[in-house]
Amino acid sequence: MRTYEYQAKTQRGALEQGTLEAESVAAVQRELTGKGYIALRIREAKPGAKTWQALDRQVLAPTFYPASAKSLSIFFSSMRVMFSAGINVMDMGSILAEQTMHPMLKQAARDISEAARDGRPMSSVLRKYPACFDAAAVAIIEAGEQSGNLEKVAQALTQYYDRIFELQQMYRWQTFYPKLLLIAILTLPNIVTLIFGGVTAWLKLVLATGLPILIAIAALWYGYRVARRIKTFREFMDLIKLSLPWFGSLARRQATARWARAFAMLMKAGVPIHQALIASAATCGNAELELSLVQAAHGVQQGRRLAEVLAGIRQIPRMMKDMIYTAEKAGVVEQALDKVADYYESETEVGGKQTALTIGVLLLVIAGIIVGTIVIKFWGGYFANLTHVMDSP
Repeated sequence: MRTYEYQAKTQRGALEQGTLEAESVAAVQRELTGKGYIALRIREAKPGAKTWQALDRQVLAPTFYPASAKSLSIFFSSMRVMFSAGINVMDMGSILAEQTMHPMLKQAARDISEAARDGRPMSSVLRKYPACFDAAAVAIIEAGEQSGNLEKVAQALTQYYDRIFELQQMYRWQTFYPKLLLIAILTLPNIVTLIFGGVTAWLKLVLATGLPILIAIAALWYGYRVARRIKTFREFMDLIKLSLPWFGSLARRQATARWARAFAMLMKAGVPIHQALIASAATCGNAELELSLVQAAHGVQQGRRLAEVLAGIRQIPRMMKDMIYTAEKAGVVEQALDKVADYYESETEVGGKQTALTIGVLLLVIAGIIVGTIVIKFWGGYFANLTHVMDSP
């Protein structure tokens, strides 16, 4: 089998490009025609093409352009609609590849269609795209394949990513005002140039002073995201995060809420508890809690009860442990986990608003000090020059 790169036009007139494995150019042509595509160009991929694609999927995409919660919600919502309409997985993947805009999701949809044609499960494709699908998504799709109810799990994933998107929007709104104040603080020292030198001179000065700062911030941000992929660095940073006053408590509640939400979704889908623990642990966003949950999963696999293995995890709040203990006795663990997630998401929302308000006030004070300094310096210089002129003979 050889790898071929192709460029084709879909039935809707959209330009489609990607790679296919086949015996010959003619085989690729037949496959594209079977999908309803008009082949524009087919050529054998260069030897390094597969290596580059793997690098792009595993390293570049997760760092620089991961799929957003909104894109994933639309992706799985479209999947659910097509499954409910009776469309098979191969055709579903082809349709998704046409309609989705995210490059990694588009490629993943193509691979899903090809996997279905070859008799491979969808979950085997999702693992190759860490920029799009986390461990919880892969586990719940596997559960859907085993139970034969992919429509149900697609609906669960849609709701899961809808909730994540709502929380992200809330955080963006909470930090909007502090961001505006930070921009104002960076530009306020140049306000004198705007008044006396005009807009053009002010813009040049802002670009000269602000652009290096923006580049440095972007470099630090993406450098941090790359470093987060190193296990030792991630564990060290998460340990520092949890040890900080106030922010540590906020981070712990946020991680707990994310884990509880994913864990409840997986259990509702019928994923075995120890597998659900491991998969949901990867979604919590905290390396220390993730490690503790994975160890707890081994305890469950050995026959211990869920409440028992969670009791020794210090990162999980006592209230949550008590609720799970009671819920396990009553056989309603999934509902309890959803309630816990709602509770801690609410607490995180309040804590985030308080933090954003506090930072906003501090930045406002700093902005006031900067403005006061500029005014004092300006009038001080003005009166000093005036005095000098009056005292000169």
